[in-house]
Amino acid sequence: MKLSRSLAAFVAASAFAVGVVFAAETAAPKAKPEGNPGKCCVKAEAAGKTCDHKCCVEANAAGKNCEKCGGTNPAKKS
Repeated sequence: MKLSRSLAAFVAASAFAVGVVFAAETAAPKAKPEGNPGKCCVKAEAAGKTCDHKCCVEANAAGKNCEKCGGTNPAKKS
């Protein structure tokens, strides 16, 4: 009886610890790309959302700002 309680407590504590670790990894925000975002992205951020334009989503996935919507990216160093 004592062994089964100890084992159950250990399993519960382990599951809790694993859950906390995974939550911390997924909750980490992405770094914003350098440069200035487009006007639509600024409006969406002010409203607490992310811009859902296809061009902005693709640029954000690449770690850039959408130049089509007026955003700027740092010049490439050669």
